[in-house]
Amino acid sequence: MVRFNLLLRDAGIEPASVAMLLHNTTLQPLRTLMPTLWSDRPDLLDAYQATHAEQVEATLRTRRFVASFAPLTDARHLFLGLFEVHGFEELPVERIYADPRYEELERVYGAVDTTLANNRPRVTQWRFDLRPVEALSDLRGRLIMPTPPGRGYRRLAENLDAPVLAILEAPLGEAPVPDWRELIVTAAQVRGFPCAWAANLAQWRGIYLIVDESDGARYVGSAYGGTNLLGRWRAHVAGERGVTAELRHRDPGRFRFSILERVSPDMPAEEVIRLEQTWMERLDTRRFGLNAGGARARDGLAERIVND
Repeated sequence: MVRFNLLLRDAGIEPASVAMLLHNTTLQPLRTLMPTLWSDRPDLLDAYQATHAEQVEATLRTRRFVASFAPLTDARHLFLGLFEVHGFEELPVERIYADPRYEELERVYGAVDTTLANNRPRVTQWRFDLRPVEALSDLRGRLIMPTPPGRGYRRLAENLDAPVLAILEAPLGEAPVPDWRELIVTAAQVRGFPCAWAANLAQWRGIYLIVDESDGARYVGSAYGGTNLLGRWRAHVAGERGVTAELRHRDPGRFRFSILERVSPDMPAEEVIRLEQTWMERLDTRRFGLNAGGARARDGLAERIVND
């Protein structure tokens, strides 16, 4: 079996110069979205990897390179890239976390571990300048290694000598969007769609279904206008509560989205809404679902879609 250290040596890098960061956050939706963060939001990955716990800081100050991995499952980690430590400096935490990227990490990704409130007791903290290098860049988002035992997320490459379980044909962050009939996504995935997925959904209009996974309650909606399904779905998960009369009492983090019917991208809004009504009738979501608000609920949501 090929081992990661062999790949490092083939690239001219000694394992003893590499720290392994096996990000093992349990925070959601960060954990779900981290495998594609390297391709979709490298700026946020950079911010997330710039600060660490004190024990990890001590290691990074003595290593030239960092190999970064994100959790795919409890048993597998995905390679996010090899980074060179270009420098580090000790700064007041107020200055570090004034960076607006940390606010976005908390608000969109739930990363409460990289907030000023969580780190204020330290007063100062080391901030690392990690820059991606060309070595092993063709394996970013493709190489999978087993998750080693233990809770620590910092390992030394020469001691870990991790085996390579698989190398995907294409980077995970570039996976094609599924056929619309097979597309079923969570709120966390909607908030952080890969760029290619977001582009497709912005072009698709039609009728969609939301299922609240806490109790199975169903909501039928229609998507049209400037950003179509992408805009509709992201409006549903933008806040801490739902945005229509029946959904505003529910946690959007538990919503699951799918497409009931895809229509022509130039179908008039009135026709899309007519189809929406037929789906409400067929699924009986007015009497036994979350469409009791009818047109009022739909209009309330439309006001939240800037391009509609």
